[in-house]
Amino acid sequence: MRTLFFALAFLVLLPGASACDVCGCSIGGNYFGILPQFHRHFIGIRWSSETSYTSLSADALRQKQYHSVEEFTSADMIIRFYPVRRWQLLLLAPYRWNHQTEDRISTRVHGLGDVSLLANYVLLNTGDSLHRSWRQTLSLGGGLKLPTGRNNLTAADGGPLHPNIQPGTGSTDFLLSAAYTLRRGAWGASTDLLARWNTANSHNYHFGNRLSGSAKLFYWSNLRHVTVLPNAGVFLDAAEANRDDDELLTGSNGITTLATLGLDVYTGHFSAGVNYQPPIWQSRKTVRTNARWIFTLNYIF
Repeated sequence: MRTLFFALAFLVLLPGASACDVCGCSIGGNYFGILPQFHRHFIGIRWSSETSYTSLSADALRQKQYHSVEEFTSADMIIRFYPVRRWQLLLLAPYRWNHQTEDRISTRVHGLGDVSLLANYVLLNTGDSLHRSWRQTLSLGGGLKLPTGRNNLTAADGGPLHPNIQPGTGSTDFLLSAAYTLRRGAWGASTDLLARWNTANSHNYHFGNRLSGSAKLFYWSNLRHVTVLPNAGVFLDAAEANRDDDELLTGSNGITTLATLGLDVYTGHFSAGVNYQPPIWQSRKTVRTNARWIFTLNYIF
């Protein structure tokens, strides 16, 4: 059945974005959302935005006495291609706009971010079977995040910008993913997992390894020539602490939980979607993250 969709979510929140290393959460990760038509190629654009507020203490945060404010916006090109049966290749090429205000000093940077390449193998796919009440998809994969974005930009005084403000990380990182979907009739559920092992960059700055997972419910409905897919779920992201010259940066680790509410619309060769992700809980008490917005537009072929 060509209207089967499965959810593959990559949520990676970078832990920090100010020179004091007690900082907000970057949007520089890989959230793909509901990908259109599991068995077909597509090329798409995704726009996402997030703002984080950082204070030097939990009391200061409650009183809205912010040490820094970080705004992260990204426009990403996403391509999915099937070279052979059961194998799918994914490419994510982001362009970043980062803005930080710290102690009334404003810093703006923009540029190409780090490109991610992933390959997934479809172990199980009974989604097109007309003789099954319960339909499933299961895929496993892995890949690389390449250091294509700049990580050596400097401030007005000539000093280096904090690594989390840079468009790129400067490191080659390894990704391992799994995604499973179960559907009966118009209702379905999906779960996914992403592990990311980071390496140190040329400045000997090492972002902490992280593990992200999600669970989501969705419902699909055909309305004449349009298919509508509302969905809702929750994301959990856990990160180890960063290291600078092998020194552990206290406060850069943590766990973030977000809810997600989304709507995707499919018609002909096109799909469009909107996703709203408000934070539910954060382990770091000196950071407050606003809700994230994500918009997508895809051409399916």
